[in-house]
Formats: sequence, C-alpha cells, structure tokens
Amino acid sequence: MINHRASTVEHENEHENENEDEEHQGRLASYMAEHTKYLFFITTLPCGLRVITAPMPYMESVAIGVWAAVGGRYEAPAQSGISHFLEHLTFKGTRRRTARQISLAIEGVGGTLNGFTGEEVTCYYAKVRYTRFTYALDVLLDMYRGSTFPLDEVERERRVIKEEIKMYLDVPQQVVYDDLNTTMWPGQPLGRALLGTFETVDAMRRSDIVAFHDAYYAPGTTVISVAGNVSHDAAVTAVARALRREWKRQAAPAYAPCTERQRRPRIHLRQRQTEQAHLLIGLRSFGKLDPQRYALRLLSTVLGENMSSRLNHEIREKRGLAYDVDSSITYFYDTGAMRISAGTDVAAMPKTLKLTMGICRDVLRNGVSSRELKHAKDYIRGHIALTLERTAEYMLWLGESLLTTNSVMSVEDILAAYDAVTPDDIQRVAARVFNNRNLSVAVVAPATDERAVRDLATFE
Repeated sequence: MINHRASTVEHENEHENENEDEEHQGRLASYMAEHTKYLFFITTLPCGLRVITAPMPYMESVAIGVWAAVGGRYEAPAQSGISHFLEHLTFKGTRRRTARQISLAIEGVGGTLNGFTGEEVTCYYAKVRYTRFTYALDVLLDMYRGSTFPLDEVERERRVIKEEIKMYLDVPQQVVYDDLNTTMWPGQPLGRALLGTFETVDAMRRSDIVAFHDAYYAPGTTVISVAGNVSHDAAVTAVARALRREWKRQAAPAYAPCTERQRRPRIHLRQRQTEQAHLLIGLRSFGKLDPQRYALRLLSTVLGENMSSRLNHEIREKRGLAYDVDSSITYFYDTGAMRISAGTDVAAMPKTLKLTMGICRDVLRNGVSSRELKHAKDYIRGHIALTLERTAEYMLWLGESLLTTNSVMSVEDILAAYDAVTPDDIQRVAARVFNNRNLSVAVVAPATDERAVRDLATFE
C-alpha cells in the first residue's frame, strides 16, 4: 500500500512536470515564432551560388527550392518550349539515381517533389519533414547538376509534352490566356506559350537540351531558397557538401528586352465551341521594381481580387453575369500586366465587357475612397501573413525575389510601402495603366461580334 501510494505520488508529479514542460514548450514556441518571424539570411558561396533561408524552428516541415534564372523569355523562336522540356527531363534520372528512385526518395518519406517553368525562372522544389532536409537537398541538387538526359527518356517525354499541349488546348481559360499574351507582346518571347508548339517540341534534340542546361544551370544564376525548421548555417553547410564537385562560374546569358509599340487597343477573337464566352482583358503595365507596383496591386485588389471587390459586386453579386470574375497582376523584369478575367454567357459577354470597362473608367476619373483603400490594405496585410506561415510559400517568395531582383525586401518594409499608398497614388497609377496604348482584349467563344468588342474596349 505504501509502495502503491509512493508510485501514485510519483506518477502525479510526473504529470505535473509534463504539464509544466508542455507549458514551457508552448511559451518557447510562441517566443520563437514571434522573434524569428520574417527573418531571412543570405550567403553567397565562392562559386557564386546564393543561399537564402528563413529559419522557422517551430515548424515540422522544411521547403527547399533550387532556382535557375531561365525561362521562356530566354528562348529563341526555334527553341520555344526548351526550358519546359528541360524541366521535365531533370526528373528522369541522374548518374546516381533513376527516375523512380528520385520520386521515391521524397515521396517515400511523405514529402512532395515538383517543378515549374515560368517566363524568367525555373524552379525545382521539395517539402519534407525537417529531419529529412539534408537528404532532400541532396536529391534536388543531384537532379539539377547530375541529370543524364537519357535518349529514350527524351523521346518519351517529347510525347508527354505534346499530350500536355493538347490538354491545355482543351482548356479555354488557358487558350485565352495564351492568346492575350500573344496580343500584348506580339513577336516577342513573352507572347509565346511556355510549352512551345508541336513543331518546336518535335524539333528539339538531346544535344540542344544538354547545351541549354550547361549554359543556364550555372552557379551564378542559381539560387537555393529554404524555409522551415533548419538554421541558416546548417543549410549553407549542407549545400556546400551537396555540391560535391567543383562548379565553375560563367557569364549569365541575357534575355531580349521587351519592346512596346502599341498605339490603340488590340483585339484577339477565337471561335471555339464552348459553353461560355471566356473574356480576358490585359493592361500592360511596368516592371517588378517600379515604385508604383504597390499602388497597382492595391488597385487590382479594389477591382477584383476578392468577393467584396467592385467587379465581383457589380458583375456577379448584383447582376449574376459570371460565376468567376477577378483581376491579377503579373510582373517581369521590364514590363508587366494587370489581367481581368470573366467567364460568362455568350450573349452576356458584351455587357460584361461594357461593365468592366466602365468600372475601370470610374476609377480613372473618380479614384477610390479612403475606405476602399483601407479594406484593400487590410486584405493584403492579412494575405501576406497567411501566405508566409506556410513553409513552401515562404520559400517560393524568397527564391523568386532574390533570383529576379537580386534583393529581398523585408516583410515590414513591404507592408510599410503598402501603408504609404494614398488614394491619389491609386488614381495616378490608374492614369498610367488605364489607357488605350496598354489595352488588349482576348475572347474565346462560339461566336463574337468583333465590332461590338472594338466599340466597347476603349478608355475614350
């Protein structure tokens, strides 16, 4: 009985200690979350490769991205789609791992592995439990530097990519997006589809892909971004070890600057047997480092980035003309675009276009209210906070920012820049962007009245 009582008391003390320990761990986690939030660190290795990390010691996961400063903008017309082709082949085997071993290495421990190609970047990324960080990093760098591009895989992936092109051709939202890009940037890399065409994909040889890889996947044009439960020093050490063999510096190839000769609205109409008319309005803007980018993003938010926006209220909630209507911003080095999209009944498309142009003209003439602007700022502040609590999103933001601008603004400075925007700033950026020299419209629909579209698509 005495022994039983003694063990009971001891057991109760253990529970008390466990509770205290849990409380301590909770307080420690809260402290670490608050005092390491939005911190990031950058190291440049002797070979020129840059490592940027955001330590998040309170997380179970870590996300890793290996970035190359190359994408569709860097391709000659005959090479169209080669960046994307190379991205596919990078998953198809190295000197140390087969394609199946690559996927099993990450997925076999519950992680995710993927990649994407953009106009100015290519990224390979993984997300794993933090205990697997070193292993996942080694897999990514092995893919990035050690891919062998077997000839049978080249031919197999050629067929896969052609099926991917067919898949997107069956998606009217993608077709109208590509049509709009062609209309905004005719005869330029930004106006070509990232996947290339059947002709360019068929023409690519293994030797072309190897040469492209060797030219662009170089240390000085590579960034490794990490966000999650790993320290900066540990990440840099792991990268240095994973590189294994020497990686020589080389000059980074350049892209062709954007040219803009537009004088009046451009219209692209495609007849397609669809259930809806797919409308996409493009307003060419400016590059990703322009000081007015904060005002433009706030303008986009007021117009159509959420359910309380002007476009959603007028077109969806008030009139029921569309299920989905929204606006978004895309930035490149030296240009950019605001896009406004809507899917609507074919007969209602002209009315939807008229309403959209009217809402834009109203901002141009009358600006936005202080209340609308405050709501937009609150939305962006909350959106940034919620986005950056996810390791993968934080990693993607850090990597693309450093690779494409050679710097990363602190979150505090970004929020301060948004806070500083005034209603007058919004009207100034609207005057800069909302004019006929920047306006393009693309429509995919069974039938479209071209004259009606041309009459409605104007700021005059």
